[in-house]
Amino acid sequence: MLTDHTVDPKNGKSPEYLVIFFHGYGSNGELMAEHVGNLLGPLLPEAKIRCPDGPIDIHTTESGIVLKSWFELRDIIDGDKDPDSDEVGRRATGAAKEMNDYIDKVIAEEGISKDRVIIAGFSQGGTMAFYAGLLRDEPVAGVYALSGGALDRLTAPVSKPPVGLVAGGRENQHYSGFPHAQKTHKALDDAGFFTDCVIIPDQGHDISWKSMELLSVFTRAVTSEDFKSRAAAEQNNFPPKKIRRSGGPRP
Repeated sequence: MLTDHTVDPKNGKSPEYLVIFFHGYGSNGELMAEHVGNLLGPLLPEAKIRCPDGPIDIHTTESGIVLKSWFELRDIIDGDKDPDSDEVGRRATGAAKEMNDYIDKVIAEEGISKDRVIIAGFSQGGTMAFYAGLLRDEPVAGVYALSGGALDRLTAPVSKPPVGLVAGGRENQHYSGFPHAQKTHKALDDAGFFTDCVIIPDQGHDISWKSMELLSVFTRAVTSEDFKSRAAAEQNNFPPKKIRRSGGPRP
């Protein structure tokens, strides 16, 4: 079972939300807990944040920090070229079961309803959050993918949670940049998902304060009673309600 790192609610109370945040390639859960906790914690003080470590060790720094991955990428990374999206999709699909076993364990430990749980991640972690969230038998409140790659290769989702897609305006790679996020948004919208896509101007491949502000807005929106009532009444077949705009290009 995966190890993880926890950030308790900043308001000192029992959590109203659970945010599970997957790190990017070459990072780890401890680094994410510190960075995401510092940014998201004050914006969403009612949330408990849990940041797991990827199962694959890829490097140990001179100071002894072990950097991780969710699935193997080294053999398909070719210099500055994007990795093969089809192969990334296959590997993310294969890793999703272990991630969902972890998610189920964490939900049980926290004793929180699935409709208060957000699965989120950045870069490779955004890919992992997307695949795990959409390949769950029991949906969570929402899935938030920041700069995730190969999302369009998931063609047979098992569940249809609300999906927030965010990328930087200076991320122009078709694999994980804003063109890819916009393409994925359109495909999800056409498939009847409740979805939104926000491009943050002047942001590169990064976890910024703005991206965490959007995550806090997304969390509050999809867990609201108004949203849940509309979703139940219309069976998710309604025009997407947008999370707050950040400006810049949108689909």
